[in-house]
Amino acid sequence: MPALAAGLLLAPSALALPEKGQPLPEFAAKDLTARPHESEELKGAPTLMVVITDKDAGDRMRGWFAEADRHLEDSVRRQSLITLKLPFFVSEGTARGKAKGQVPKDYWQATWLDKNGGMAKALGLSSSDTPYVLALDAEGRVVASVHATADSPEARAIWSALRR
Repeated sequence: MPALAAGLLLAPSALALPEKGQPLPEFAAKDLTARPHESEELKGAPTLMVVITDKDAGDRMRGWFAEADRHLEDSVRRQSLITLKLPFFVSEGTARGKAKGQVPKDYWQATWLDKNGGMAKALGLSSSDTPYVLALDAEGRVVASVHATADSPEARAIWSALRR
């Protein structure tokens, strides 16, 4: 039994979000219009970044953006990352097309997608049907992070960090 407990303690955590004060790790992806982007672009304005790592988490992602409209100023950038581990036979174009059906066209350029989990790996995230949410300052540093739904008590940390 001690070996099992040690193994669990050493296992990668689903909550290995970048911590407060850390810069956003480097990663790249294409938006839903197939335009390439790099994480460096997220500097310049406070940002609400909602990340999903499971194809069935779209409703929970939309919940964060619906709540953002109630809690945040328009000057706070809204960024969504869809980072999945899809089978080799599912093309990125197919995944992008499916996502376009669920994301309003006005937000296609603010929705970055990768089908091989590259952004999740860069951010240290595991597959989960619950979104990972980061509040970034204008320099691209993490000022708050949670692994929660928008209606959870943990969400207050994000709203508070982005209201400053």
